[in-house]
Amino acid sequence: MTQPTVKTDAMYDSGTSTEDSRIAFCLEIGRALHSFGTPAHRFEEAMQRLVASLGLEGDFLAHPTAFFAELRSEARREVFIVRAEPGETNLEKLVSIQALVKQVISGSLPIEEAVARVQEVVAQAPRFGRTLVVASFGLSSAMAARFFGGGWREMVLSGLLGVFISLLGFWTSKQHHLSQVLVLLAATLAGFGGVVAAHLIPHTAAFTITLAGIVVLLPGLKLTVALREVATGNLVAGSARLVDAVMILMMLAFGVALGRQVAMQFASAFREASSIPLAAWTEWVALLVVPVAYLVLFQARKRDFGWILLAGIVAFVSSRLGSAWLGPELGAGLGATALGIAANLFGRRTRLPNQIMELPGLLVLVPGAIGFRGLAFLSMGETEVGLQTAFRMVFLAVALVMGLSLANAMVRPRKGL
Repeated sequence: MTQPTVKTDAMYDSGTSTEDSRIAFCLEIGRALHSFGTPAHRFEEAMQRLVASLGLEGDFLAHPTAFFAELRSEARREVFIVRAEPGETNLEKLVSIQALVKQVISGSLPIEEAVARVQEVVAQAPRFGRTLVVASFGLSSAMAARFFGGGWREMVLSGLLGVFISLLGFWTSKQHHLSQVLVLLAATLAGFGGVVAAHLIPHTAAFTITLAGIVVLLPGLKLTVALREVATGNLVAGSARLVDAVMILMMLAFGVALGRQVAMQFASAFREASSIPLAAWTEWVALLVVPVAYLVLFQARKRDFGWILLAGIVAFVSSRLGSAWLGPELGAGLGATALGIAANLFGRRTRLPNQIMELPGLLVLVPGAIGFRGLAFLSMGETEVGLQTAFRMVFLAVALVMGLSLANAMVRPRKGL
């Protein structure tokens, strides 16, 4: 049996033959999908379909920071190791990549030109710049405060805290030695800011401000993706992503505890207060406003705003109805089922990636806030409550994964990227 040639992507020369171009195109598409944070199970399925449509055979193994590709034809067999750090989700670029793949398969775009086109798409500046991203961080934090039961004080203060944390993220991204401790710095700032704000402003809940301020950093979506990868047999990728999610939660809990303790040195008379709740209808206003932030944070096209809004409504309403009927955890699973069905129908109808609906909708359901509360209780010595809350987080994440799997069984997702 012929032994395959093992190469890294840096060693590969695309050459001039059609077969070389097809291999180079597959590797570039794989790198692009990986850089957009595509989960391992979705990545491998998409790449298998791509190589088959190009007349090649191949097997893929995705990891959080690299992927392996074995590509075969009648004349050759090669294995490639491609290093690709996962980046931020960019739904607009994902749509562009899918369009390029369609053009190559249909023959309207020469594959020799497609490689450069893929690189151009990946290198494009995001649609929404820093100012809008910072504002969206603040908006998502403010709306999260309302979902967590906060009043207008918590919403304003959480929004300001979200803005400061996003600015901190942009600053540390340019300082490599600080970027690795961004989560810890942000959590410390949130813990400190929540206590100080609640001490200075009566009837303000410090913990709500803190939790909403760091809501974008909570790894609930990453935890759900990790369990979904494990459930689909991608044990290595899922386990690595799961450890990463747990580590982020631990760093957040430690940072918040540190920030609160420092703040209490200056506000020794501080006592945790309850917020003044808003009318129930304001939660629906928050549900209608928060998709604006999701549109920017996921770098989606403006024309997709209606689908993102619909995803949030479907997830929210179905989970609330399910919670009233089955309890909060199973209700979230029902919400994930309804969301998955809606996303799959959207993909089949529009021929667009179903992530446009699925990812923003999952943010309404993900268990990151519950997991953070569990670790916070543990850090404050409330072991029993903390363990119960942490178990709820895991059970909720499993319910979401099972709900999405059930949705795929009921309505098969569209075959494509």
